[in-house]
Amino acid sequence: MDKIDDWLLKAVRAGIYLAGAGVLTFLLTKLFARIGRLSTEIIRERGGTADAELEKQTTTIADIARRVLLTMVWILALVLALKEYGLDVGPILAGAGVAGLAIGFAAQSVLKDWINGFFLLAEGRIRISDVVKIGELSGVVEFLSLRTTVLRGYDGNVHVFSNGTIQNFTNLTLGHSYAVFDVAVEYDDDPQRLVEIFQQVGEELQADEEFGSKVLDKVEVAGVDRFTEQGVVVKARIKTQASQQWAVGREFNRRLRSLCAERGVAIATAQRAVQIFEKGFTEGGMGHGPHAGKPNARTGVEATGGIQPAV
Repeated sequence: MDKIDDWLLKAVRAGIYLAGAGVLTFLLTKLFARIGRLSTEIIRERGGTADAELEKQTTTIADIARRVLLTMVWILALVLALKEYGLDVGPILAGAGVAGLAIGFAAQSVLKDWINGFFLLAEGRIRISDVVKIGELSGVVEFLSLRTTVLRGYDGNVHVFSNGTIQNFTNLTLGHSYAVFDVAVEYDDDPQRLVEIFQQVGEELQADEEFGSKVLDKVEVAGVDRFTEQGVVVKARIKTQASQQWAVGREFNRRLRSLCAERGVAIATAQRAVQIFEKGFTEGGMGHGPHAGKPNARTGVEATGGIQPAV
């Protein structure tokens, strides 16, 4: 009976440790959520692009810190619960350390992932909600840990990268962004007219109630950039808030197209001349006579006798 009571007492104590870990998990989750809301409110009250970037960084670091603390809490709770049953956790911890060291040597790629992940987080060059391009794949950063980076593509596909494999990446939404335009006009048109339209559309966007806050500076027109088969290409860009370049760019293109049509400026497109050739009878008939073997007057192709004209 005493053994049963002793076992029950140990089970209760172990249960208390585990229940305490559960309660602490709940409180830490609520605490980090509260901290996140407060920091977001403070940042939004202050406003500004730099503060929006700070919000991303704060969210990312808070998420990583929450996961690390919760892991430590549950490891400690399990160790204390096992200790209640008289288990010597010292050798277990020492063995886990040795095993971890052995596994570390055998799994160097995992360690590389963790080290690279640490520097990615510490440097703040990639955060949750950033739009990032890694290799040929791009998307919004949905999840970031010491080991993996998860992107959600525009088509909904999820791309998972081990941090150790990320040697180079492009952050499309760090600090601020640019919407870049390459628009071609016909060779017989004056490109200066398109430059003026660029400037007018930029001014309209800055004054617009919906898009004005997304545009950070007036449009920069580089001028005539190159000559192509389409026409004379004029290059320009406009500075926007981070991740707003696509929305601003689409609205800019819409207004640009409308104003070009209004002023009679033709936006050049690639054109190809297609010539249809025909084989058929000539005046000489059946390949004989003075016109045999000469180009057909209508099609410009050399005619061959004995073949009916194509319809």
